[in-house]
Amino acid sequence: MPKFLHLRWIITLIMLLLAALLFWLATTDSSSIWPYRNTLQYYALTWWWQQAGYPQPGEPGELGGVVRDTQGQPVAGAWVLVSWWDGTSYSARSEADGSYLIAAVPAGQYRPVAGAPGYDSIEMNRWVTISPQTITTADLTLPPEPLRSLTPGQNLSFGPPSTPTCADPLPATAIRQPFTFDNNGRPGQPALYYTPLTTTTTSRLPVLMIVYPGPADAWDCASLPLAAAGYAVVALGPAYSLELEADIDELERVAAFIRAGQFPGGDGSRLAVLGGSYSGLHAQRLLQRSPHYEAAILLGPPTDLFDMRRRLEERSYIPPFGLDQVLVALGLPDREPLRYWRYSGAYHIRPDFPPLAIMHSRTDEVVPFQQSERLSANLTQMGVAHQTYFFDGASHYLLAAGGDKDTLEIYRLTLEFLAEHLK
Repeated sequence: MPKFLHLRWIITLIMLLLAALLFWLATTDSSSIWPYRNTLQYYALTWWWQQAGYPQPGEPGELGGVVRDTQGQPVAGAWVLVSWWDGTSYSARSEADGSYLIAAVPAGQYRPVAGAPGYDSIEMNRWVTISPQTITTADLTLPPEPLRSLTPGQNLSFGPPSTPTCADPLPATAIRQPFTFDNNGRPGQPALYYTPLTTTTTSRLPVLMIVYPGPADAWDCASLPLAAAGYAVVALGPAYSLELEADIDELERVAAFIRAGQFPGGDGSRLAVLGGSYSGLHAQRLLQRSPHYEAAILLGPPTDLFDMRRRLEERSYIPPFGLDQVLVALGLPDREPLRYWRYSGAYHIRPDFPPLAIMHSRTDEVVPFQQSERLSANLTQMGVAHQTYFFDGASHYLLAAGGDKDTLEIYRLTLEFLAEHLK
């Protein structure tokens, strides 16, 4: 074979390999790739839009259809949602016959997402074009919720006890023990167990499992007052990532230990969960997976990622800690709506949720308080018992040095709520 033909074959092979690599990079669902791909795409598109003009919504139309299960039966109470590129969303719930109608949707192309209790969430595998003053039809089929098989945790063990004391935001002393377990071979996050000083081997204390926004040992002074008030407090701080499911598996393994009575002094039949800040995503997902808790408390939780992205794009909200880059990494909400949908807890409420208490500051600088308003409104629609409290002067974390009036009120409301539902 002549040398130039041999070289041509080599060049062709290299080009084919490069094309295959580019295709993989453009389509892979690997969490080590897609955040960077989405970020690059976003900055490329916004640069172009700055030159040529940003997309503008057209005259409104409507999107309607029927939501059915895989047997062709109508699904009532399903949420169906479409989003503009900036996160502005339009949604509706299906009626008893499975029909839905989303009004006033700007003309354009959309990828509908949908879900309902007992069913898996889906993203339509094609674009739907909304035309002005026209009802566009898009029927949706929801598959059943997939069966999950969670490998249980093993070898739960407790470290030596200590008796730390905190003065702020409330004075308290309690027993603290670190604990570890085999998390299906995956490294676990630091975990701590707090009990009152009066705890004995025969104690049967109600258990509060707290999911903190950061390492559990950084929140000693939040856990100690709750333990001192008579609760067995299991404190966890899963690492933030763009793939939450493995961390939620870890939390479920801990909950299984609690229910099995493996936390000394704790009564696993009286278990509540508390999630604060972005760990509210974990707490909401726990309830979606298994609502068998006696109560749940959410402090400043994100509940609608579409709305958070909309506020980011309109510059009415700039989150700290680089969280704006996390929202960008999720992709454009019109192109990858399922990533936003899965962790928008306001659209994944189950009627068998336990009673909830939601607390949020109207001056929250990290999570807009409207997130809790949205969740509360949807809980009301679903008939789920809940209490919602807003505070006018508190910070995002709802704890202030010296125990100001909001901190004291939050602590009081928390204890009253737990006492009512962990009897």
